[in-house]
Amino acid sequence: MLNGSSPRIQVSVKYVDPLVAAGLTTVLSQQVDMEVVEDSGEVGDPGTATRAADRPAQVIVADYARALSLAAHREAQRRHQPAHAGARPAMKVLVVTPHDREHDVRSALEAGVDGYLELGCDVGELVCGVRQLARGARYLSQMAAAHIASSMGRSTLTCRELDVLCLVARGHSNKAVANRLDISEGTVKAHMKAILGKLNANTRTEAANIALQRGLIGERATAS
Repeated sequence: MLNGSSPRIQVSVKYVDPLVAAGLTTVLSQQVDMEVVEDSGEVGDPGTATRAADRPAQVIVADYARALSLAAHREAQRRHQPAHAGARPAMKVLVVTPHDREHDVRSALEAGVDGYLELGCDVGELVCGVRQLARGARYLSQMAAAHIASSMGRSTLTCRELDVLCLVARGHSNKAVANRLDISEGTVKAHMKAILGKLNANTRTEAANIALQRGLIGERATAS
């Protein structure tokens, strides 16, 4: 509950889809403890957002691509910030996205995104997510949290294993994969054995399907 001594949470909406951006802005601006600000002039309607250069956004709500870009930029700034520069920037990034595969969630968190919600979540979850991030905590939807929990007990594929699996998914033989990656056929077989074990798959096709479902390899990897 907002009181006279509690400043409102400064939120900025940076969503590529203008209709989604308008919806998010409307919902958040209706919260008594939040103020939607347009701190860079990139997103929002001047009629519903406040330009507040002296009050930078505490939480940015963004689409997947922009959220990852913002988080990566923030992390880069932190790495190059002099030790004497004081506290780190308080800005937090909340992604709202239709991307719901394990790899999507993991990639976002590894990039530094602080919160993850799927597009279509209820209003209460969105508002709760913004408030949690403003307090300095993370916030994951049940789907995102389940993906992370289920992946913790599994070994991740290496970059080379992913290279091999992408080519296998396109129907290439071990010899063809070896030629493409300039490695021996025996090395390809070793990688495939490791891949099958990590994905708990019995065949190459099953491994490719599992990887595709989890978002470990893109759909284009299965195109010939």
